[in-house]
Amino acid sequence: MFMTNTSINEANAFTADEVLNKMNADQRIFYVNGIASGLAYARWLKDKPDQSGMQCINKWYYQSGADTWKRITAFMELHLDKPVPALVHVLAKKECGS
Repeated sequence: MFMTNTSINEANAFTADEVLNKMNADQRIFYVNGIASGLAYARWLKDKPDQSGMQCINKWYYQSGADTWKRITAFMELHLDKPVPALVHVLAKKECGS
């Protein structure tokens, strides 16, 4: 069966409901850490050699502490049926542009 990239991504991404309600705290953190790191790296690939977008995402996610995690969690709670990578991307884009 042939699947488009969108279908593959949707099939492999956990929904917000799965992350919030089926993963323990460590699993949630590691999963979202991977998403944030992937977004930062993708941003660098898009913008290189400019690192400002990548640095913005890393600062937003890793240096903002509990406030960012609370915003991510609250956003997931509002969109339980959506894939978490898309939700984190929306929040990172609001903070750091595209």
